[in-house]
Amino acid sequence: MRARASAPSLPRRAYRRDCVRMRCPAVRLGRSRAGGLALVAVLWMVAALMVTVTGVIYAVRGEVRTVASLREMAVAGALADAGLVITAGELAAAKVRESRLVQAEVPFEQTAVGIRVVPLTGLIDLNSAPEPLLADLIAVAGELDRSDAARLAQRIVDWRDADDQPQPEGAEDAAYAAAGSPFRTRGGPFEAIEDLLQVLGVDFDLYERLRPLVTVHARGNGRVDPAAAPLPVLRVLAAGNEQVAGAYASAREASGALADTTRFPVAFVARAPTSRYLIEASVPLSNGALLVTRRILDVAAAYQGLPWETLWAERVVEARGDG
Repeated sequence: MRARASAPSLPRRAYRRDCVRMRCPAVRLGRSRAGGLALVAVLWMVAALMVTVTGVIYAVRGEVRTVASLREMAVAGALADAGLVITAGELAAAKVRESRLVQAEVPFEQTAVGIRVVPLTGLIDLNSAPEPLLADLIAVAGELDRSDAARLAQRIVDWRDADDQPQPEGAEDAAYAAAGSPFRTRGGPFEAIEDLLQVLGVDFDLYERLRPLVTVHARGNGRVDPAAAPLPVLRVLAAGNEQVAGAYASAREASGALADTTRFPVAFVARAPTSRYLIEASVPLSNGALLVTRRILDVAAAYQGLPWETLWAERVVEARGDG
């Protein structure tokens, strides 16, 4: 049988050359696949670059916002300090000590700095306030029932007095140990408002409600001067009666120190001069909040070249209407 003739085989290079010349489908497929992979690689690189650039942009924007915020806080703090120093200078230079609560605006660098001056005689002194006044403070401002308020008032007295005999519902060291408290009674004056948190039964929520109404720097007789008292303290003096507190506040605006105080308990109120003031300076921020700087100053005591002594200070950001 005659063998069938086979097609002559071409050398491989000649085959590829002929396929290229004739646009062989296999060659076209190989080139298309290689070009597609290259395109995918390029797209991935572009996508990765875009993600990187986007991240850098957001980081830069965040840093710009942070720097702008820090700058605004620094400027607002400087303005508050300026308003506070101006006010303190006026109080120190006055021939007659200011004994009323004062609210005003001090213009400085085209900004109105809100100022509030509270003579410390207008706050409730933790070191000398009588037990019934402390009980009203805790019941009205602390929003506790009268029995709990009376018990905590006695514990405050026990915490600060020098003896170790508890009040009928008070607490001395043995009660603290039995309750597992890490604290003990001081047997001496409160040195800071935060010491309230060491009194058995005083939690942080109660402390926060009482904090704006009390002081440890008054050096008074434990009574409150209504002419110097903020409205929340007037509510305490009125045993929670909003009408009495509001009526006195309105009369004080009109008549000053001549406003009638007879609706407050005689044992709780007294007019008294002071050289110690809580001064608050508030500057509005672009986000609608306030930067508030507070200092307690004794304008009759010079300290390190200044005509007053700073006893306490804080700077906080608060929503409008807080404080």
